[in-house]
Amino acid sequence: MKHLSDHKNYKLIIGSLCLLICALLFNHCTPYASDDYSYMFNFSDGSRITSLGQIFQSLTEHYMHYGNGRIISHFFVMLFLIGSKSVFNIVNAVFFVLFIISIYKVTSRNKKFSLLLFFAIPTLLWLYMPAYGQIFLWLDGSINYMWSYLFALTYLFVYIGLIRNRILLDKKWKMILFCIFTFLFGNYSENVSFSVIFIGFILLCIVMYQRKKWKSYFIYVLPVVCGAIGYLLLLLSPSGSAKFSENLSLPLIFKNAVEIFTEYYNTCRIPLIFFFVLLGIALYYKLDKKEILIALAFFFISVIASGMLVIASYLPERSLANGIVFLIIGIVQLLQLLRSNTRLECVSLCICIYLIVGSLMSYWEGSYDIYRVHKEQTARDITIESAVSAGDTVIGVPIITSTTKYCCKYGLLDMNGKDSDDPFPNAYIAKYYGLDKIYVIYPDNSGQ
Repeated sequence: MKHLSDHKNYKLIIGSLCLLICALLFNHCTPYASDDYSYMFNFSDGSRITSLGQIFQSLTEHYMHYGNGRIISHFFVMLFLIGSKSVFNIVNAVFFVLFIISIYKVTSRNKKFSLLLFFAIPTLLWLYMPAYGQIFLWLDGSINYMWSYLFALTYLFVYIGLIRNRILLDKKWKMILFCIFTFLFGNYSENVSFSVIFIGFILLCIVMYQRKKWKSYFIYVLPVVCGAIGYLLLLLSPSGSAKFSENLSLPLIFKNAVEIFTEYYNTCRIPLIFFFVLLGIALYYKLDKKEILIALAFFFISVIASGMLVIASYLPERSLANGIVFLIIGIVQLLQLLRSNTRLECVSLCICIYLIVGSLMSYWEGSYDIYRVHKEQTARDITIESAVSAGDTVIGVPIITSTTKYCCKYGLLDMNGKDSDDPFPNAYIAKYYGLDKIYVIYPDNSGQ
């Protein structure tokens, strides 16, 4: 038994190291972009943020007037923008690996480790996540999106554990720490926090109903309440509630719902086919009902997180990632379930092989695009630094564009042209480099 456990850990370490190296390289090749530059400066007085005190001052202004109530996530954004980006690169790469491990662990129900399935998880994300670079590599995007998924799985571990007859909060100090965590998580993301906390509560209700031990499990309601308080702090922020109130008309909500679920279907069409085919196989062969319930829980998180967008003030492509990531986790849950059945293990393994082999060209194209943009950004930085050294305060530089969703600049505004009236993001980029003005020079030098 010890030999098998060591073998399992050995494969997990090898797989994690491979992912970590790739994640480090991708993060290293990802530059600052768009909102990163604005969060470098104090929203209160416009000064460059260099200390914790300035972060809290800027967060107060941001919470009251500019933001969406996300105090916790924006604190981390501002914190990592103080120092060298290499610190964030390391932390974000580690968090990505932890995220993949968490998906594997929360869906795993036996001790047999599959390196093939482990690598199939990042492959599913690579293939089907919209705006991949914004979600997993862009500083502002990673902290607001990918980190929220990692924290969501941390929360769900407890309530999925209850479904599987595992008590993880067996001491008071653990419960206290978990309540603090859920309060902070409740404030982290409008869509992810609500959907995950709600489904966690539903799983708890199912456990209490099935086992008829209301008093034994009632203590687990407390973290849900703490999460709800944190979420209300986010939702009712002066800046966030103002945006929310603009989207309360029923015709507009209905119109948004039609558009959002149309986009959800178009984006998730192939993963949805995967999910329901695997679900049908699991139901046909009457596999473990608890594990099927967990897969359905991830599906409903996907739907609710997407549905929450009906009150959003705007809908960037990365917003759809909230729905698809939990759908993908539901797929992994079903693949794990099939793998636990001797007759169906080959189905799970064949799907994993198909995903990995079929993604090889996509991996190459995306990696090259990330590297190409890195080279162009480095060349542009050298040009800007040379101009600053020569005493220039107004300069034009080439625009940098991405050809695939794997670069963070995909779907983000790089910079505006010389004659644009929109100061964002040029004004903040200029402040970052110590310039009076910076603008885009287009290939025809027209500035249009």
